[in-house]
Amino acid sequence: MAEAPLTEIDLFAVSDQRTREEQYQALRDLGPVVRLSEPDAYVVTRYDEVKAALADDDTFISGEGVGFNPQLNQMMQGTALVSDGAEHDLMRSVVGAPLQPGPVRARSEEIAQRARDLVASLIAKGDIDGVTDVAQAMPMLVIPDLLGLPERNREHLYEWAKGGTDLLGPSTERSAGQAAQMIEMVKFTHELAANREFEPGSPGAAVLEAADEGVLPKEKCPIVLFEFMGSSLETTATAICHLLVTFAQRGDQWAALRAQPGLVSSTINELLRFQSPLRGLTRVATRDTELGGVTIPKGARVWLLFASANRDERKWERADEFDFRRNPLDHLAFGHGTHNCAGQGVARLEMHALIHALLDAVERIEFTGDPVIAENTLMNTYDAIPIRLVPPNAA
Repeated sequence: MAEAPLTEIDLFAVSDQRTREEQYQALRDLGPVVRLSEPDAYVVTRYDEVKAALADDDTFISGEGVGFNPQLNQMMQGTALVSDGAEHDLMRSVVGAPLQPGPVRARSEEIAQRARDLVASLIAKGDIDGVTDVAQAMPMLVIPDLLGLPERNREHLYEWAKGGTDLLGPSTERSAGQAAQMIEMVKFTHELAANREFEPGSPGAAVLEAADEGVLPKEKCPIVLFEFMGSSLETTATAICHLLVTFAQRGDQWAALRAQPGLVSSTINELLRFQSPLRGLTRVATRDTELGGVTIPKGARVWLLFASANRDERKWERADEFDFRRNPLDHLAFGHGTHNCAGQGVARLEMHALIHALLDAVERIEFTGDPVIAENTLMNTYDAIPIRLVPPNAA
């Protein structure tokens, strides 16, 4: 087996998408597994190897944290995201059961109507910010009610959740402020659990019932609720950001999709492949192992780079092109295997509803200014997207 090539490429130097994509290409050219000089970690760059590592959760474990921040890795231990084996199966059963397709689909028409109302209001408004007015607004119209949250503090939820993924990366000048927001969210989840402030029959209530029945330790309720809220807002909003930017840049594909609305599912998969919201998560190797012909030592932190795998030219023809007809069902934006995203069904439902509402009412998406990329270590996202939603026959 070969040693992983060492690189000085700094994957956290900038958040510019083009630069990151060039870095991913350079890493894939170096090999399927490359060792970073800073932070000291092995980065898995190509599709086959990322998928293989995600499938081997005995060798590449999540229980020692999925990011680069030791404090946050410790804080998140015991959640569905940061656990393994029987503990993960238990946590996944609690978190995932209310998010199964049946319960989620039962709310599909309600969510579709909210999307239609949102789009109609934004068309009337004229110039809007795609980040706050669309991408953040859509999950906030869905998630609080879906989880059974009380009305109080809803206006703070997104701000508290925003930047949670950034904290998983190496420490930055943003970390202190983001940690303060996270603490507010944690305080709120402790209050929700203590006061049992959830609608009966909701996922939030199901977490508390699992604790009542002894299925889940009571002390874990707040962190499970935190995982619910944080993960369900930021990543979906980021995917919606890419929807807006991608089609504002490609009016011809938007017009073609309007003529073929049956390809919305294909469109969502291609959006997630083309601009994966989450760059990737880390694992820790439990033993000396081999991946892609490269040696990875026991105890090494391994970064599975979803965003690079989803642009791997060994897997995808014209990997750097967006084509809504492609329908890449096996993209890795939601992960793969045991730890695939438990909430992906809700995210897909939100995106389905929003895209159909836009297709019905919007002839084109126009930029009114330049999009502003957000600084974030592990997300590929935006701070601002100045746009206008233009209806058919607009003056």
